Amino acid sequence: MTAPLVAKTPYDVDVVAAEIARVASLAKAMPPSWDGAKIAHPFTGTQGENLGRVLPGRGVALASDLKSLGITKPIPYVYEKTLAMKAIEAFSGRERLAIGAASILLGAKLGALGMADALLSLPVIAGAITNYDGIINGRANGKGNDETFYAASITSVATQWHSIINAATKFPAGTFAPANIPGGTATSRATTGALSAGLSNPGGTDLKYLLTVGFTSGSTINMLILADILVAAANINANSNTSQTVNTTALTRYTGTASAGNLLTFEVTTALGATASNLTVTSYTNSAGTGSRATAATAMTTSAIVGRLQPVLLGPYMPLQADDIGVQSVQNVQFSAAMGAGVLRAYIYRPLHFLPGVGSNVYVERDSTVQIDGLTELVVGTDSQLGFLTFFVLPNGTSTGNVTAFLRTVAG
Repeated sequence: MTAPLVAKTPYDVDVVAAEIARVASLAKAMPPSWDGAKIAHPFTGTQGENLGRVLPGRGVALASDLKSLGITKPIPYVYEKTLAMKAIEAFSGRERLAIGAASILLGAKLGALGMADALLSLPVIAGAITNYDGIINGRANGKGNDETFYAASITSVATQWHSIINAATKFPAGTFAPANIPGGTATSRATTGALSAGLSNPGGTDLKYLLTVGFTSGSTINMLILADILVAAANINANSNTSQTVNTTALTRYTGTASAGNLLTFEVTTALGATASNLTVTSYTNSAGTGSRATAATAMTTSAIVGRLQPVLLGPYMPLQADDIGVQSVQNVQFSAAMGAGVLRAYIYRPLHFLPGVGSNVYVERDSTVQIDGLTELVVGTDSQLGFLTFFVLPNGTSTGNVTAFLRTVAG
Protein backbone atom coordinates (compact mmCIF):
# COMPACT_ATOMS: atom_id res chain seq x y z
CA MET A 1 0.00 0.00 0.00
CA THR A 2 1.30 3.44 -0.91
CA ALA A 3 0.86 5.88 1.95
CA PRO A 4 -0.29 9.45 1.31
CA LEU A 5 2.50 11.93 0.91
CA VAL A 6 3.68 13.55 4.15
CA ALA A 7 6.57 15.93 3.62
CA LYS A 8 9.32 15.86 6.22
CA THR A 9 9.85 19.57 5.80
CA PRO A 10 7.38 22.36 5.02
CA TYR A 11 6.57 22.75 1.35
CA ASP A 12 4.64 25.21 -0.80
CA VAL A 13 1.30 23.67 -1.87
CA ASP A 14 1.05 26.00 -4.85
CA VAL A 15 4.48 24.90 -6.10
CA VAL A 16 3.53 21.22 -5.73
CA ALA A 17 0.24 21.82 -7.56
CA ALA A 18 2.01 23.68 -10.36
CA GLU A 19 4.55 20.87 -10.76
CA ILE A 20 1.83 18.21 -10.88
CA ALA A 21 -0.09 20.27 -13.45
CA ARG A 22 3.06 20.73 -15.55
CA VAL A 23 3.93 17.02 -15.56
CA ALA A 24 0.31 16.02 -16.24
CA SER A 25 0.15 18.36 -19.23
CA LEU A 26 3.43 17.01 -20.62
CA ALA A 27 2.27 13.42 -20.06
CA LYS A 28 -0.98 14.10 -21.91
CA ALA A 29 1.05 15.43 -24.86
CA MET A 30 3.28 12.35 -25.05
CA PRO A 31 2.65 9.61 -27.63
CA PRO A 32 -0.15 7.56 -26.02
CA SER A 33 0.50 4.27 -24.25
CA TRP A 34 -2.43 1.92 -24.65
CA ASP A 35 -3.75 0.78 -21.26
CA GLY A 36 -3.10 -2.82 -22.18
CA ALA A 37 0.60 -2.12 -22.63
CA LYS A 38 0.94 -1.17 -18.94
CA ILE A 39 3.55 1.48 -19.72
CA ALA A 40 4.05 4.01 -16.93
CA HIS A 41 6.88 5.97 -15.36
CA PRO A 42 7.50 6.85 -11.68
CA PHE A 43 6.67 10.41 -10.69
CA THR A 44 8.62 11.69 -7.69
CA GLY A 45 8.63 15.02 -5.91
CA THR A 46 11.55 17.33 -5.17
CA GLN A 47 12.26 15.48 -1.90
CA GLY A 48 12.00 12.01 -3.44
CA GLU A 49 8.35 11.59 -2.51
CA ASN A 50 6.36 9.03 -4.48
CA LEU A 51 3.69 11.12 -6.15
CA GLY A 52 2.43 8.39 -8.48
CA ARG A 53 2.89 7.38 -12.11
CA VAL A 54 3.18 9.23 -15.42
CA LEU A 55 0.86 7.68 -18.03
CA PRO A 56 1.99 8.74 -21.52
CA GLY A 57 -0.90 10.12 -23.52
CA ARG A 58 -3.17 10.22 -20.46
CA GLY A 59 -1.71 12.29 -17.63
CA VAL A 60 -0.69 11.47 -14.05
CA ALA A 61 -2.12 8.79 -11.75
CA LEU A 62 -1.54 9.90 -8.17
CA ALA A 63 -0.41 7.57 -5.41
CA SER A 64 -2.66 9.50 -3.02
CA ASP A 65 -5.40 12.12 -3.13
CA LEU A 66 -4.94 15.75 -4.04
CA LYS A 67 -6.57 16.53 -0.71
CA SER A 68 -3.79 14.72 1.16
CA LEU A 69 -1.33 17.04 -0.56
CA GLY A 70 -3.26 20.10 0.57
CA ILE A 71 -4.61 20.74 -2.95
CA THR A 72 -8.33 21.57 -2.94
CA LYS A 73 -9.04 22.02 -6.65
CA PRO A 74 -8.97 19.44 -9.47
CA ILE A 75 -6.08 19.49 -11.95
CA PRO A 76 -6.58 18.54 -15.62
CA TYR A 77 -5.28 15.08 -16.59
CA VAL A 78 -4.65 14.14 -12.95
CA TYR A 79 -6.34 10.93 -11.77
CA GLU A 80 -6.95 9.96 -8.15
CA LYS A 81 -7.64 6.50 -6.77
CA THR A 82 -11.13 5.06 -7.09
CA LEU A 83 -13.13 4.12 -4.01
CA ALA A 84 -12.68 0.48 -4.98
CA MET A 85 -8.89 0.72 -4.96
CA LYS A 86 -8.92 2.52 -1.60
CA ALA A 87 -11.10 -0.22 -0.19
CA ILE A 88 -8.78 -2.95 -1.45
CA GLU A 89 -5.78 -1.21 0.12
CA ALA A 90 -7.59 -1.09 3.45
CA PHE A 91 -7.26 -4.86 3.80
CA SER A 92 -4.22 -6.89 4.75
CA GLY A 93 -2.14 -8.79 2.24
CA ARG A 94 -3.78 -12.07 3.37
CA GLU A 95 -7.24 -10.61 2.73
CA ARG A 96 -6.23 -9.20 -0.66
CA LEU A 97 -5.08 -12.69 -1.70
CA ALA A 98 -8.38 -14.02 -0.51
CA ILE A 99 -10.13 -11.55 -2.84
CA GLY A 100 -8.72 -13.32 -5.85
CA ALA A 101 -9.59 -16.78 -4.49
CA ALA A 102 -12.91 -16.09 -2.77
CA SER A 103 -14.82 -12.96 -3.77
CA ILE A 104 -17.37 -13.73 -1.03
CA LEU A 105 -14.91 -12.52 1.62
CA LEU A 106 -14.45 -9.18 -0.13
CA GLY A 107 -18.19 -8.85 -0.67
CA ALA A 108 -18.75 -9.23 3.04
CA LYS A 109 -16.18 -6.59 3.96
CA LEU A 110 -17.45 -4.13 1.35
CA GLY A 111 -21.13 -4.90 1.52
CA ALA A 112 -21.85 -1.55 3.13
CA LEU A 113 -20.35 0.16 0.07
CA GLY A 114 -22.58 -1.82 -2.27
CA MET A 115 -19.67 -2.61 -4.64
CA ALA A 116 -19.87 -5.53 -7.03
CA ASP A 117 -16.89 -7.86 -7.25
CA ALA A 118 -16.58 -6.98 -10.92
CA LEU A 119 -16.13 -3.33 -10.06
CA LEU A 120 -13.02 -4.14 -8.06
CA SER A 121 -11.42 -5.84 -11.04
CA LEU A 122 -11.46 -2.63 -13.08
CA PRO A 123 -8.20 -0.67 -13.54
CA VAL A 124 -7.75 2.65 -11.77
CA ILE A 125 -7.49 4.45 -15.11
CA ALA A 126 -9.64 2.79 -17.75
CA GLY A 127 -10.00 3.86 -21.34
CA ALA A 128 -12.97 3.03 -23.51
CA ILE A 129 -11.01 0.08 -24.92
CA THR A 130 -8.61 -1.55 -22.46
CA ASN A 131 -7.54 -4.76 -24.21
CA TYR A 132 -7.46 -6.48 -27.58
CA ASP A 133 -10.79 -8.16 -26.86
CA GLY A 134 -12.29 -4.68 -26.81
CA ILE A 135 -11.04 -4.11 -30.35
CA ILE A 136 -12.44 -7.47 -31.51
CA ASN A 137 -15.79 -6.84 -29.82
CA GLY A 138 -16.03 -3.31 -31.18
CA ARG A 139 -15.43 -4.37 -34.76
CA ALA A 140 -17.64 -7.45 -34.40
CA ASN A 141 -20.49 -5.21 -33.21
CA GLY A 142 -20.41 -2.87 -36.16
CA LYS A 143 -18.09 -0.22 -34.69
CA GLY A 144 -15.26 -0.83 -37.13
CA ASN A 145 -14.88 1.96 -39.68
CA ASP A 146 -12.27 1.70 -42.42
CA GLU A 147 -11.37 4.16 -45.16
CA THR A 148 -9.47 3.82 -48.42
CA PHE A 149 -8.48 6.97 -50.26
CA TYR A 150 -6.01 8.25 -52.82
CA ALA A 151 -4.28 11.45 -53.88
CA ALA A 152 -3.11 12.08 -57.42
CA SER A 153 0.57 12.74 -58.03
CA ILE A 154 1.82 16.28 -57.47
CA THR A 155 4.99 17.99 -58.65
CA SER A 156 7.55 18.00 -55.86
CA VAL A 157 11.12 18.84 -54.92
CA ALA A 158 13.21 15.91 -53.74
CA THR A 159 13.68 15.55 -49.97
CA GLN A 160 11.48 18.58 -49.20
CA TRP A 161 8.17 18.41 -47.35
CA HIS A 162 4.93 18.89 -49.28
CA SER A 163 1.20 18.91 -48.56
CA ILE A 164 -1.23 16.86 -50.63
CA ILE A 165 -4.25 18.88 -49.47
CA ASN A 166 -4.63 20.50 -52.90
CA ALA A 167 -4.06 17.28 -54.86
CA ALA A 168 -6.91 15.62 -56.75
CA THR A 169 -8.28 13.00 -54.36
CA LYS A 170 -11.23 10.72 -53.77
CA PHE A 171 -12.74 13.75 -52.06
CA PRO A 172 -12.71 17.37 -53.31
CA ALA A 173 -9.44 19.25 -52.77
CA GLY A 174 -9.20 21.33 -49.61
CA THR A 175 -10.83 24.76 -49.89
CA PHE A 176 -11.30 25.67 -46.20
CA ALA A 177 -13.76 28.39 -47.25
CA PRO A 178 -13.78 30.86 -45.64
CA ALA A 179 -10.15 30.46 -44.56
CA ASN A 180 -8.68 33.90 -45.18
CA ILE A 181 -6.95 35.81 -42.44
CA PRO A 182 -7.77 37.15 -39.99
CA GLY A 183 -9.50 34.17 -38.47
CA GLY A 184 -9.19 31.26 -40.83
CA THR A 185 -11.18 28.07 -40.29
CA ALA A 186 -11.30 25.51 -37.49
CA THR A 187 -11.30 22.32 -39.55
CA SER A 188 -12.85 18.86 -39.09
CA ARG A 189 -13.73 15.76 -41.08
CA ALA A 190 -16.69 17.76 -42.42
CA THR A 191 -14.36 20.35 -44.00
CA THR A 192 -13.87 20.01 -47.75
CA GLY A 193 -10.62 18.19 -48.48
CA ALA A 194 -10.42 16.02 -45.35
CA LEU A 195 -9.23 12.51 -46.14
CA SER A 196 -11.17 11.46 -43.04
CA ALA A 197 -14.50 12.46 -44.62
CA GLY A 198 -15.42 8.78 -44.87
CA LEU A 199 -14.89 8.12 -41.16
CA SER A 200 -17.95 8.33 -38.92
CA ASN A 201 -18.01 10.21 -35.62
CA PRO A 202 -18.23 7.90 -32.59
CA GLY A 203 -21.60 7.75 -30.89
CA GLY A 204 -22.58 8.14 -27.27
CA THR A 205 -19.66 7.81 -24.86
CA ASP A 206 -17.53 5.87 -27.35
CA LEU A 207 -14.04 6.99 -28.33
CA LYS A 208 -12.58 6.46 -31.80
CA TYR A 209 -9.19 4.79 -32.24
CA LEU A 210 -6.86 4.47 -35.21
CA LEU A 211 -5.74 0.85 -35.43
CA THR A 212 -3.63 0.76 -38.59
CA VAL A 213 -2.52 3.18 -41.28
CA GLY A 214 -0.74 2.21 -44.47
CA PHE A 215 0.15 3.64 -47.87
CA THR A 216 1.80 3.01 -51.21
CA SER A 217 2.91 5.50 -53.84
CA GLY A 218 3.85 5.48 -57.52
CA SER A 219 7.15 7.21 -56.68
CA THR A 220 9.34 6.70 -53.65
CA ILE A 221 8.27 8.69 -50.60
CA ASN A 222 10.91 8.77 -47.88
CA MET A 223 8.48 9.56 -45.09
CA LEU A 224 4.83 10.39 -44.61
CA ILE A 225 3.10 12.14 -41.70
CA LEU A 226 -0.55 11.50 -40.95
CA ALA A 227 -1.62 14.88 -39.59
CA ASP A 228 -4.79 16.28 -38.03
CA ILE A 229 -5.17 19.84 -39.33
CA LEU A 230 -6.73 21.89 -36.53
CA VAL A 231 -6.85 25.38 -38.08
CA ALA A 232 -6.19 26.68 -41.61
CA ALA A 233 -5.56 30.39 -42.20
CA ALA A 234 -5.05 31.44 -45.82
CA ASN A 235 -3.99 34.49 -47.85
CA ILE A 236 -0.79 35.37 -46.00
CA ASN A 237 0.98 37.68 -48.45
CA ALA A 238 4.66 36.88 -49.03
CA ASN A 239 5.05 40.01 -51.15
CA SER A 240 4.86 42.30 -48.11
CA ASN A 241 7.24 43.31 -45.36
CA THR A 242 4.66 44.80 -43.01
CA SER A 243 2.98 43.05 -40.09
CA GLN A 244 -0.01 40.90 -41.06
CA THR A 245 -2.80 40.08 -38.61
CA VAL A 246 -3.61 36.37 -38.61
CA ASN A 247 -5.63 35.90 -35.39
CA THR A 248 -6.40 32.23 -35.95
CA THR A 249 -9.80 31.08 -34.77
CA ALA A 250 -10.16 29.02 -31.59
CA LEU A 251 -9.18 25.36 -31.67
CA THR A 252 -11.86 22.69 -31.33
CA ARG A 253 -9.41 19.82 -30.64
CA TYR A 254 -6.24 19.65 -28.53
CA THR A 255 -7.24 22.83 -26.75
CA GLY A 256 -5.81 24.53 -23.66
CA THR A 257 -2.91 22.64 -22.09
CA ALA A 258 -3.68 19.70 -24.39
CA SER A 259 -2.28 21.87 -27.20
CA ALA A 260 1.20 20.81 -26.08
CA GLY A 261 2.37 18.99 -29.19
CA ASN A 262 0.46 21.18 -31.68
CA LEU A 263 2.77 22.30 -34.48
CA LEU A 264 2.73 25.19 -36.96
CA THR A 265 3.64 25.13 -40.64
CA PHE A 266 2.97 27.16 -43.81
CA GLU A 267 1.96 25.81 -47.22
CA VAL A 268 2.76 27.68 -50.43
CA THR A 269 -0.54 28.24 -52.26
CA THR A 270 0.90 30.71 -54.84
CA ALA A 271 4.54 30.24 -55.87
CA LEU A 272 6.99 32.42 -53.95
CA GLY A 273 9.09 35.07 -55.66
CA ALA A 274 12.87 35.09 -56.06
CA THR A 275 13.68 37.71 -53.39
CA ALA A 276 15.18 36.26 -50.22
CA SER A 277 13.13 36.83 -47.08
CA ASN A 278 12.77 35.62 -43.52
CA LEU A 279 9.44 34.92 -41.86
CA THR A 280 8.84 35.70 -38.19
CA VAL A 281 5.74 34.77 -36.25
CA THR A 282 5.84 37.96 -34.22
CA SER A 283 3.05 36.93 -31.87
CA TYR A 284 1.51 33.57 -30.97
CA THR A 285 0.00 31.89 -27.89
CA ASN A 286 1.77 28.81 -26.60
CA SER A 287 0.30 25.67 -25.03
CA ALA A 288 0.51 27.17 -21.55
CA GLY A 289 -1.76 30.02 -22.66
CA THR A 290 1.06 32.58 -22.69
CA GLY A 291 0.60 35.17 -25.43
CA SER A 292 3.01 37.49 -27.21
CA ARG A 293 5.45 34.67 -27.90
CA ALA A 294 7.64 35.07 -31.02
CA THR A 295 9.68 32.77 -33.24
CA ALA A 296 13.12 33.53 -34.61
CA ALA A 297 13.32 34.94 -38.13
CA THR A 298 13.38 31.85 -40.36
CA ALA A 299 14.41 31.73 -44.02
CA MET A 300 11.82 31.07 -46.70
CA THR A 301 12.66 29.14 -49.87
CA THR A 302 12.91 31.48 -52.85
CA SER A 303 10.75 30.49 -55.84
CA ALA A 304 9.14 27.70 -53.82
CA ILE A 305 6.45 25.87 -55.80
CA VAL A 306 2.82 25.36 -54.81
CA GLY A 307 2.45 22.63 -52.20
CA ARG A 308 5.84 23.16 -50.54
CA LEU A 309 5.78 23.45 -46.76
CA GLN A 310 7.70 26.30 -45.15
CA PRO A 311 10.06 26.78 -43.45
CA VAL A 312 12.47 23.95 -44.25
CA LEU A 313 14.91 24.51 -41.38
CA LEU A 314 13.88 21.59 -39.16
CA GLY A 315 11.10 19.85 -41.07
CA PRO A 316 7.42 20.61 -41.60
CA TYR A 317 7.07 22.97 -38.67
CA MET A 318 8.05 26.43 -37.51
CA PRO A 319 10.63 26.48 -34.67
CA LEU A 320 8.98 28.03 -31.62
CA GLN A 321 10.37 30.31 -28.94
CA ALA A 322 12.70 28.53 -26.51
CA ASP A 323 10.94 26.15 -24.07
CA ASP A 324 7.59 26.28 -25.93
CA ILE A 325 6.12 22.87 -26.75
CA GLY A 326 2.89 23.73 -28.54
CA VAL A 327 0.71 26.35 -30.20
CA GLN A 328 -2.85 27.42 -29.45
CA SER A 329 -3.15 30.36 -31.85
CA VAL A 330 -1.21 32.73 -34.10
CA GLN A 331 -1.76 36.50 -33.94
CA ASN A 332 0.76 38.16 -36.28
CA VAL A 333 3.43 37.33 -38.86
CA GLN A 334 5.92 39.45 -40.80
CA PHE A 335 8.34 38.94 -43.69
CA SER A 336 11.69 40.73 -43.59
CA ALA A 337 11.41 41.59 -47.30
CA ALA A 338 8.72 41.43 -49.95
CA MET A 339 9.49 38.30 -52.01
CA GLY A 340 8.06 39.66 -55.27
CA ALA A 341 5.23 37.11 -55.30
CA GLY A 342 3.67 34.38 -53.26
CA VAL A 343 0.89 33.45 -50.87
CA LEU A 344 1.00 31.11 -47.86
CA ARG A 345 -1.58 29.26 -45.82
CA ALA A 346 -0.86 28.62 -42.13
CA TYR A 347 -1.74 25.32 -40.47
CA ILE A 348 -1.87 24.52 -36.79
CA TYR A 349 -1.77 20.73 -36.79
CA ARG A 350 -1.21 17.62 -34.72
CA PRO A 351 1.03 14.83 -36.09
CA LEU A 352 -0.55 11.42 -35.40
CA HIS A 353 1.74 8.95 -37.19
CA PHE A 354 5.13 9.00 -38.92
CA LEU A 355 5.42 6.30 -41.58
CA PRO A 356 8.75 5.50 -43.28
CA GLY A 357 8.68 4.80 -47.01
CA VAL A 358 10.41 1.78 -48.56
CA GLY A 359 10.15 2.28 -52.30
CA SER A 360 7.71 3.00 -55.08
CA ASN A 361 4.70 0.68 -55.38
CA VAL A 362 5.49 -0.99 -52.05
CA TYR A 363 2.76 -1.03 -49.37
CA VAL A 364 3.84 0.02 -45.87
CA GLU A 365 1.47 -0.35 -42.94
CA ARG A 366 1.79 0.51 -39.28
CA ASP A 367 -0.24 -1.44 -36.73
CA SER A 368 -0.58 0.77 -33.65
CA THR A 369 -2.17 -2.00 -31.57
CA VAL A 370 1.09 -3.92 -31.18
CA GLN A 371 3.66 -1.13 -31.07
CA ILE A 372 5.10 0.62 -28.06
CA ASP A 373 3.03 3.81 -28.23
CA GLY A 374 -0.23 1.91 -28.44
CA LEU A 375 -3.56 2.95 -29.85
CA THR A 376 -3.96 6.44 -31.26
CA GLU A 377 -7.20 8.18 -30.33
CA LEU A 378 -8.85 10.16 -33.10
CA VAL A 379 -9.98 13.08 -31.00
CA VAL A 380 -13.49 14.49 -31.32
CA GLY A 381 -13.67 18.27 -31.02
CA THR A 382 -16.07 20.58 -29.25
CA ASP A 383 -17.97 20.62 -32.55
CA SER A 384 -18.62 16.85 -32.07
CA GLN A 385 -16.57 16.08 -35.20
CA LEU A 386 -13.47 13.99 -35.84
CA GLY A 387 -10.42 15.76 -37.18
CA PHE A 388 -9.29 16.82 -40.64
CA LEU A 389 -6.83 14.06 -41.53
CA THR A 390 -4.33 14.55 -44.33
CA PHE A 391 -0.79 13.57 -45.32
CA PHE A 392 2.42 15.58 -45.39
CA VAL A 393 4.95 13.80 -47.59
CA LEU A 394 8.72 13.82 -48.03
CA PRO A 395 9.23 12.60 -51.63
CA ASN A 396 12.46 11.24 -53.00
CA GLY A 397 12.04 12.79 -56.44
CA THR A 398 10.27 15.39 -58.55
CA SER A 399 6.81 13.87 -58.09
CA THR A 400 5.00 12.04 -55.32
CA GLY A 401 3.33 9.54 -57.61
CA ASN A 402 -0.26 8.52 -56.97
CA VAL A 403 -0.67 7.88 -53.25
CA THR A 404 -3.13 5.24 -52.06
CA ALA A 405 -3.74 4.84 -48.34
CA PHE A 406 -5.84 2.81 -45.93
CA LEU A 407 -7.02 3.52 -42.38
CA ARG A 408 -8.60 0.99 -40.04
CA THR A 409 -10.44 2.27 -36.94
CA VAL A 410 -12.70 1.11 -34.14
CA ALA A 411 -15.01 2.85 -31.68
CA GLY A 412 -15.69 1.67 -28.16
